[in-house]
Amino acid sequence: MADSSQIGSSEAPQQAVIPPMYAEDSSVDEKGRLKLPAAFQRYLGAAAGAEFMATTNDLKTAIVYTSSDYLQYRNDVKSQLGPERAEPLLYVMERFGGTSKLDGEGRLSLPGELKEELGLNKRQKVWLRFRNRRIEILRDEDYEQEFQAAKMTLADSLKLLKGTGL
Repeated sequence: MADSSQIGSSEAPQQAVIPPMYAEDSSVDEKGRLKLPAAFQRYLGAAAGAEFMATTNDLKTAIVYTSSDYLQYRNDVKSQLGPERAEPLLYVMERFGGTSKLDGEGRLSLPGELKEELGLNKRQKVWLRFRNRRIEILRDEDYEQEFQAAKMTLADSLKLLKGTGL
């Protein structure tokens, strides 16, 4: 049976926002605020509302989760690793984590200890990419190092894909 609250409703159905499918460069300002490109702003605005969790799990890459995705990730970590093995990872994420909000100019303030640990406390270029229900923030030099490593294995990957018909 149809839901009667939907009948005659003038509200348009909510469209799912597609997360960014590419890496984009951005910057951290002198106050340590991350300027989010429009596609990343749209994703966060539609996905979570007001608050996000910013943290790290490798002491190299900053990660921004919607609140629900962060809670899901914590549960997945405990499920996959078991509570005892998950504890060190979760401890690091809690230590450097904090909630944040987008300001009116599309900037996200990162937690102070996270900025200090990752060296994101001064004006600098960073790269953003969407992976596994989260936005990853990489320093320019780390992103460039990953890119150079990817170029080294690109021919082999393409050869394997060609063999599968892709």
